[in-house]
Amino acid sequence: MKRSEEITSLAHEIMLDISEQRTPLHLSMLKASRLSLLLDMPNEVKIFQGQSEDAESMQFSIDSFNSQIDATRDPNISYAGSNQYYTPQGNKFERSHITSTAQKNTRNLAMYKAQTYNFAMNVYTRWQFGNIAESIFELKRKRMEHVLPEIITDIQGRLNSIEQNLKSDNTEDWKNAVGSCRALLMDVANNLMPPKSKNEKGKFINRLQSYISPMESKTKEKVVKILLDEIKLRIEHTMNLTQGPAHHDRPTKEKAEDVVLYTYLILGEIAEIYQNRKEAL
Repeated sequence: MKRSEEITSLAHEIMLDISEQRTPLHLSMLKASRLSLLLDMPNEVKIFQGQSEDAESMQFSIDSFNSQIDATRDPNISYAGSNQYYTPQGNKFERSHITSTAQKNTRNLAMYKAQTYNFAMNVYTRWQFGNIAESIFELKRKRMEHVLPEIITDIQGRLNSIEQNLKSDNTEDWKNAVGSCRALLMDVANNLMPPKSKNEKGKFINRLQSYISPMESKTKEKVVKILLDEIKLRIEHTMNLTQGPAHHDRPTKEKAEDVVLYTYLILGEIAEIYQNRKEAL
């Protein structure tokens, strides 16, 4: 099972456990701790583990409420004094404390339940969408993976390197991912539409646009050119962020992911165009 599938499956299981009351809450919270571990969220791992212990203790207190109240019931005893009967005060304050504690524990458990369910639901929603996107990209990658090596011989290693940089927590690696996408598209342009002059060398986006123009339909041409214009703007923006030495000048992971996303889309379109032209010969 893929990690993404394991994450969505566990998140869905936690949601069902809570909504259908299939297991005690503290067990669902331990599952949430494991889910946090899969997501590499160490703080949440500790929080859910600690809250799970509290939830188990509070649930025991609530479950034993009736027996505690029964144990503190006052016997029906009164004493006769010289002038009047006297009834002992008994365990009134103890019973009040037991009731107050049970009410507090009930509120806390309800809060824990809502927090755990919302955590699992948010994870499920985000990763379920990710699974769909991943499936689309897997299909697209499979369609183009046998074609792209004809254009760029080391394409697989370069795509893997970009993917590893994105998985990193280091902003320098995100910067490198963007730079690698730019270099990759530049090499694709150099191989498919080599520059005819020194002035054309840096205009790799224009050369890629020229490559798709002659034989493609107007709709196809328009779609790919929109993608190329978009990737050009995104690369320029994120590369400009890397010019300064400060940490805040580095691109965010989301911006780097956007560049990689558009790079994948463009490579897929170019691979399809390349294959069509090859078959037409």
